[in-house]
Amino acid sequence: MKLGIIAAPEAKSFHYAKKLGLEFVEFDVNPKNGPYGKTVDEIAAGLPELKAAMEETGVEVGAVGRWASHILDAEGKVDPAEWSEVKKLIDFGAALGAKHYLCSVNYVSGITYYQNITAAIGVLRDIVAYAKERGMVTAIVNCMMGDNYIRTPEQWKLVLDEVPGLTIKYDPSHSFVHGGDHGAYIQEGLDWGDRFGYCHIKGVIQYGESDEPQMWAKLDFLKAHPQLFEELGKNIFGGHKRYDNPPAGIDSINWRAFFAILYKYGYDGYLSIEPHSPTWQGEKGEKGVKYTIKYIRDLMI
Repeated sequence: MKLGIIAAPEAKSFHYAKKLGLEFVEFDVNPKNGPYGKTVDEIAAGLPELKAAMEETGVEVGAVGRWASHILDAEGKVDPAEWSEVKKLIDFGAALGAKHYLCSVNYVSGITYYQNITAAIGVLRDIVAYAKERGMVTAIVNCMMGDNYIRTPEQWKLVLDEVPGLTIKYDPSHSFVHGGDHGAYIQEGLDWGDRFGYCHIKGVIQYGESDEPQMWAKLDFLKAHPQLFEELGKNIFGGHKRYDNPPAGIDSINWRAFFAILYKYGYDGYLSIEPHSPTWQGEKGEKGVKYTIKYIRDLMI
């Protein structure tokens, strides 16, 4: 297995990863109102600097991803503009030697569930084929960001066998959204671990049912109405008491059991740390990342 971290698509991220003793970085480029606020073209313009930093440090790019891709329009058809961005991002990843492309498919509320599944299968076949031609394996994320719904066994049973070559990007913390305050990751891992193609490492603490669906819905609403963001957008993911994403190893997930599942299925791929907590920032956040690295390294045999 290789241990890496999600980082901004910048040259300094390679140096940061090397300083931490990590093998790779993951670059995720969501629509421009995403976390890094840049388009694929703007980021790809820095390819020479990224390649130079990669060669200098010996740190590779494990994956590129676009988690919040509204690839389907209101009628369930592929949106040409977004499909263009997806292809650009895959090309960007291929230019950096990335082995994986991490994707999502949005649910379209104006059509039936059957039509949604059919549309998802169609576009995923296109994504898998395009990435494969460029030496990359595609994994569908199990995060609900961007209205992604191909994220639980209910959909995997319908989609995975219809899209040869598609794997699952699995993050056990996301199972708490649909699996309650104990999560569903043990059952999902045992049933679907042979389809895991890439893994995220992120801790979670939660009690009661998750309110993450409501938080993402509020964020999507505010993105559509940016004039309201300043007034209504404060502490969407912070300030509440029932949920947090502390460092892996200081959280509710039984990471030893999860790794036992990975070893059961011979998983020998990428483990990407995702610092993702509004309360673990600054110096505290850096200490948390270092703790996670030490903790996860002890589970890697």
